[in-house]
Amino acid sequence: MMIRHFTCALLSVVTFWSTDGMAAQHDYAYQTTVQLADGKTLTCGVNEPLPNGDAPAALTRREQTQADVLATQRLRVLSGPDSGYPSPYTAPAIICSSAS
Repeated sequence: MMIRHFTCALLSVVTFWSTDGMAAQHDYAYQTTVQLADGKTLTCGVNEPLPNGDAPAALTRREQTQADVLATQRLRVLSGPDSGYPSPYTAPAIICSSAS
């Protein structure tokens, strides 16, 4: 009986420890799909790499600026009016690939 209680307690501790130690996804790192004014659809990684090793899209400066603004919309909402610089919220790394 004592071994049974010990085993249950040990399993509970291990379960709690393993779930507590798992890294949570930061709210400033995400992937999003954006559609540019010319109709081009892109998948953008904000503060994280592209999925499946996709190659970055060849974009003009104007297209890259549009993609950056659209992809970081969520960050502007999360960080609010005040945020230290540089941080993942105020100086994000953005990389986009073609979504098609």
